[in-house]
Amino acid sequence: MDAKKAGKTGKAGKAGKADHAMAANANRTYAKLLLSLVVSIVSTLFAVSIILYVNFERVALSHINDSEETSLSQTSASVKFMDDSVRTLALQIYTDRSISGPIEDTTSTPVELSEALEKLNTYRYISPFIHSIYVYSGNTQSVYISSPIIMDAMQRLSDFSDREAAALMQKYEGQSLRPIPRLIPGKATAGSAMRPDSVFTYVIQDAPDAAAGPKRVVVVNISEAFIRETIKSLEGGSPSDTSIVDAAGRLIVSNNNEPMLTDVADRSYVEQIRAIGRDAGYFVDRVNGVKSLVIYATYKPLDWTFVRTIPYAHITSRIDRMKEATLGVGLAILAVGVAASYVLSRRLYKPIGRAFRSLETLEAEKQDALRGIVRGAPPKPAELSAMLAAYRIDLDPAKPLRLVLLRIDHYAAFCSACNAADRTLLRYAAMNIARELFAGSLRGETVDMDGDRIAVLLHDEGGGSEAVREWVERLQEAAEAYVQMSLSAVVSAPFRLEEAGPDIYGEAEQASLLRLIRGHRCIIEMETMDDDASEHYVYPFHREQAFAEALLAGRSEDARLRYEEMAARAAETNSYTAVQLTLTHLAFAAGRCLELMRKNGSFLLPDIPYGTFVTEFQQMETLAEINAHFARLFERMAVKPEEKTKSRYDELTASVIALIRANYGEPNLSLDSIADSVGMSPAYLGRLFKKLTAKSIPDYILEVRIEQAKSMLAHTDAAIGDIAESVGFANGTYFFKVFKKTNGVTPNEYRQSVASSAGA
Repeated sequence: MDAKKAGKTGKAGKAGKADHAMAANANRTYAKLLLSLVVSIVSTLFAVSIILYVNFERVALSHINDSEETSLSQTSASVKFMDDSVRTLALQIYTDRSISGPIEDTTSTPVELSEALEKLNTYRYISPFIHSIYVYSGNTQSVYISSPIIMDAMQRLSDFSDREAAALMQKYEGQSLRPIPRLIPGKATAGSAMRPDSVFTYVIQDAPDAAAGPKRVVVVNISEAFIRETIKSLEGGSPSDTSIVDAAGRLIVSNNNEPMLTDVADRSYVEQIRAIGRDAGYFVDRVNGVKSLVIYATYKPLDWTFVRTIPYAHITSRIDRMKEATLGVGLAILAVGVAASYVLSRRLYKPIGRAFRSLETLEAEKQDALRGIVRGAPPKPAELSAMLAAYRIDLDPAKPLRLVLLRIDHYAAFCSACNAADRTLLRYAAMNIARELFAGSLRGETVDMDGDRIAVLLHDEGGGSEAVREWVERLQEAAEAYVQMSLSAVVSAPFRLEEAGPDIYGEAEQASLLRLIRGHRCIIEMETMDDDASEHYVYPFHREQAFAEALLAGRSEDARLRYEEMAARAAETNSYTAVQLTLTHLAFAAGRCLELMRKNGSFLLPDIPYGTFVTEFQQMETLAEINAHFARLFERMAVKPEEKTKSRYDELTASVIALIRANYGEPNLSLDSIADSVGMSPAYLGRLFKKLTAKSIPDYILEVRIEQAKSMLAHTDAAIGDIAESVGFANGTYFFKVFKKTNGVTPNEYRQSVASSAGA
């Protein structure tokens, strides 16, 4: 018993000594760390000026990059919206029988052709970024034109002034609808040569007949100047310079120094962007001889690179003075502080830094490998196992997989609320949640696909589709709870890793478009998807016409019922194409009606969004959002006519009075010029203003001019002739006559009487 106790005591003693040694080692480690931290903190307190000097530029560049990259994302989103809108508009014009019917019919009357051209003009007017539209008819060998430059609305193809467009009409390259940058003949000005207009051209055409060529071609030209001005507005007044470079190294949108289609492929900053090989980033380089910060982002669908350059002197000017002051303070402690900080930080952080860099590199390579698998480019079977082992990818080539494609809902709001770095961080947070939920019969890998997409490769080892659906539902709930992110999901049918191809991911992306019908946080299982009935769906143009007539007539309830009927029939097809086509037709029809009602002086509430109705529609992701968008329009139109009338009368009167008071000094200010400014006929505006104010517009102009003249006579020493000219009287004699008739005294007598009253 004693021996056992002695043995136990000996073991306990050894354990105690070991514990004591470990504690001593720990204490020494902590002492070293503490000493290092104390020295570092003391050195930092003395050397804060140098730290600020070294880091201010890096921090400033990082913050500016985040801000400018967000701005470039908004610019890219604006270009994407215009690209999508033009594609939709081109398809709509292409399928609009009210245009193509009269144009293709060789027996059409001039009135029918005029109506078709008027509708073509309406399409151009409602989209501010549209420069011009051409429609070619193979039956008549003629081009029908809506353009601010070309005055002849109809030209023979052989005589068409835009020869490059004529060549494009005869060259069939399928229905890709990709923008073609080009220069077209512009408007000549007096005393100077004609300057070409820069545009992006979209072409949609029938497959050509072997003998006669294409039957019908639609060409839509987008104004490069509008895109340039949109980019300028997003720059926020900063001295930056933004341009767009295509894959061939040409300027697609001009910058401050060079016109569109300038070849910049050999510029050092363009070569550096290509050498970096990432979709977005920033660096410092000389641009046009000026040291600049270069920030870029790539828009993959068109292979365009948005490039923004900011003079480096502008970035650093605000901190140069602080740099100079801190440099003077820091020189005294440079040797001790920098040496101590360098030695200690290197000893403490070099191993950790190597480990982190190694992990980051491994994770980046792993994600690249997984993206290759998802997009259908896995290595050969002999290399696949080695790659999976090298990157510790938890996938088994011999077992079936399912692809789950996740899409972030409300993505426009997500981009507005978060900068590029935060968006990446939140996607990784969602991916981590997905990994945490792998358990039981499921395991797999998550892949960041950029933008609003996350892909998950899942092994279904016995749970079947029910287990996958349950996992997706738990992921949606967790993402909503922890990162306030709504996710929609598409679940593919089972496949094997060696069978992975672009069709699997492409089909999942195509299926994800059904979110439009099924709504946010939907789960779309490709194995059980309903059949697409769009091939039997024929768009009801006559119902659209009835819908438009109801809107124009102010029958909001009738318009609502017709909209709901058309939307519901399209949704029954379970086809994104059918629903999108129907809703786009209706949105553009509503936009055209609102514009016509505004031009015709219909009594609408001022908060009905004439110009933004179609724009807001294009940003919506689900049928429920679009239905609510139309419902708001119908509700606004349902206001009682007398309330609409009063509101518009008040707005019109205030606008006219404001115009007169702002422009009374213009000699040409008249009823005609004011009517042109507010978009009404002079006779109607004159009658309406007099009815509302009991004064005619000419009388009110004279009243304001005399009121301003009296103020200047009383408070300035200006000559009476100069005063008459400054308040808008081109004729001094007429001013004397009107002033005396209005006030009973001449201008000079009025000035003297005011001076006498002030002296008394």
